[in-house]
Amino acid sequence: MIRAAVVGLGWWGKQIISYLKTSQYIQVTHGVDLQIEQLHEFTQEHHLVACRDLDEVLAIPAVDAIILVTPHRLHEEQALQIITAGKQLFCEKPLALSSHGARLIVQACKEKNFVLGIGHERRFETGLEELLKAVQSGSLGQILHLEANVSHNLFAKMDASNWRVQDEHAPAGALTALGVHLTDLFISFMGCPTQVRAKTARVLENAVGKDQVFVQLDFRCGATASITCLSTTPFHGRITVFGSLGWIEVKENGNVDWGLPSELTITNSEAKRKHQVFPATNVVLKNFDSWAAAILGKGFYRYTNDQIIDNIKVLEAIVESSNQQSKLIQLK
Repeated sequence: MIRAAVVGLGWWGKQIISYLKTSQYIQVTHGVDLQIEQLHEFTQEHHLVACRDLDEVLAIPAVDAIILVTPHRLHEEQALQIITAGKQLFCEKPLALSSHGARLIVQACKEKNFVLGIGHERRFETGLEELLKAVQSGSLGQILHLEANVSHNLFAKMDASNWRVQDEHAPAGALTALGVHLTDLFISFMGCPTQVRAKTARVLENAVGKDQVFVQLDFRCGATASITCLSTTPFHGRITVFGSLGWIEVKENGNVDWGLPSELTITNSEAKRKHQVFPATNVVLKNFDSWAAAILGKGFYRYTNDQIIDNIKVLEAIVESSNQQSKLIQLK
């Protein structure tokens, strides 16, 4: 059993602790937060040793791993500190805000022979696993285009002082925390894009931060992709892959913590459609248990180091393009 500390007990840090209650491989033993005194009831309920800062928990030999759920701009420095201290790392997305930072973290893990965990649990959704199988099997023919629109007003009512809506931590608006799942998925389907063009904007007058993100991607094989993220409209989730012999679409009805089913539609070259409904599963737990099993030598973690770095390269290019009036950015 891996004994872990969760660093950052905001909304999502608390969610992770709840999800991991039934983990086969991870026991959360410590909770870390700068406002830990205000979280006494939560730490008591979950039987956590309360710590106020990262340095304190890194000095505890009984802690094997750190689950990092802190503001995005802090990830790089804290991740490197955690790895240097000899603790396994699971980092919420995005891993870093620069490809250089992502490479440093990946290299540090490689040098310690650590398994880097990353918070892209959506790869474990049943409908999206089926979508990947369809792409890899060739049943869709040549892949022509990928589309995704995952929009959510979760952050719309936040105060402008909240780090989640500040440019420092969310330079690509909603894509920094929300759409980054989609670029990860597309990379797992098609490899790293070769070109990126993006636009971010504040469309709603009273929106907090950037409320619209639109991204275009080109892939080496000739396929294209588009991603839309809106942060001031109610939840919408749709991911579609078009091929020369058919297309497949996954429609999601809510965020991963809502417990709602997803729907899959697949259409062949004769326009015959097949529909499936998949009940919600604990994909957060699946991701964590897969990571922990790989650490313990009991399984394989599906995220490669190259994919993790490539996703941050794409995020970096999206920020650069949107800051330069949708300039076309070449990825190397």
